[in-house]
Amino acid sequence: MPEAPADTAAPSPATNEREPGSRLPRWWRLALLLVVVPLAVALGLVALGALVPELPVAGAIGTGLIGTFPLYAVLIAVLVVLLGTVLWSTGSRYGGGIGMTLGGFGTAAALIVLISQLSFAATQGVSISWWQLLTVPHQPAAQPDRTVRYATVGGVELKLSVWLPGRPATRPRPAVVWVHGGGFVAGHRDELPGVDRWLADRGYPVFDIDYRLAPPPRWRDASQDVACALAWVARHAAEYQVAPGRIALVGGSAGGSLSLNVAYGLADGEITSGCGGSPPTPAVAVGFYPAADIAGIYHDGGPFGYQHRVGNAYLGGSPEQFPGRYRAASATSRIRPGLMPTLLVTGAGDHLIEQGRVTGIADRLTAADVPHRTVVVPYGEHAFDISFGGVGGQISRQVLGQFLDRHLPAGNR
Repeated sequence: MPEAPADTAAPSPATNEREPGSRLPRWWRLALLLVVVPLAVALGLVALGALVPELPVAGAIGTGLIGTFPLYAVLIAVLVVLLGTVLWSTGSRYGGGIGMTLGGFGTAAALIVLISQLSFAATQGVSISWWQLLTVPHQPAAQPDRTVRYATVGGVELKLSVWLPGRPATRPRPAVVWVHGGGFVAGHRDELPGVDRWLADRGYPVFDIDYRLAPPPRWRDASQDVACALAWVARHAAEYQVAPGRIALVGGSAGGSLSLNVAYGLADGEITSGCGGSPPTPAVAVGFYPAADIAGIYHDGGPFGYQHRVGNAYLGGSPEQFPGRYRAASATSRIRPGLMPTLLVTGAGDHLIEQGRVTGIADRLTAADVPHRTVVVPYGEHAFDISFGGVGGQISRQVLGQFLDRHLPAGNR
């Protein structure tokens, strides 16, 4: 007798949620696909930009992210590879292949950046803390010991923050006056509080200052404000146990430009305080990615014409309109023999102030026989040292520490 056909039961809803051979519910696979593919594509573009910084937009983003946070970039890229592998194993060959391929490319690019920066750090005598690399991606929360109004000029109240060493000095000691960046139109004192505290812990009182910002044009005012702050520090030298003749003038970007311009201008007697007093000539000058050749930077244009907008706001127009203002505001016009030791630090991938503008300063210092040191961090974007624990951040402050130890040692720290 023929055997009755077996019943064919309808698949259960739970069975319908999975593709054949997949251990993940269908909606999980779809969610993973929507995460992995866009993340992998974005990672691939950023990684390509880091390796080829000349690429528009992607180059600036790539050096800005991977050049500043290379270890995090490696970890994220490895995660994309793993997620792509999971997708592949569930049968999503297209999405999994994208994740694994672009994740692998991102991993390789981030490793190239990380290894290049670590190797460079070794050549500079800089020891890298892996713990800081992992745990301190931003500036540590730190507060100054006090905030002081150092002047009121043109109706604008100017303040500085004081960061003091933990132990009193046995004799007058060297100090650091720090000038913040911001393209002459923005920014605020204490932009790098972790570095301020780090310097104070090494025995240097730090005076982190504000100055008048454009608009209106401040090409003369900002330099005079920095000189005014130096005069204030000299007047209060006994209170803070500071040696007025042993001050380092330090700044980044626009602040680096002001630091070099004021230091060189005081040495020539061409810059005066905007609030009276006698500003001491700094013993050393330090510029991190400094905008010291302002006319040249204006003609570079910068991303989306940023340098044109800054030049117009800070100096009132173009170099062709106001050549005298550009000369007076540019430290490159003041370079001559006999200037103080100078430290220049920049990134090889800087899109805002191109590396050649900074190494051009070094070339002029060399021609004038001015003692100087120039440090170019591989794959570093503008403000690459904003990450306190990043490789670039550790390089920049340790190089600064080495430079101060050589020229302005804080002997009692």
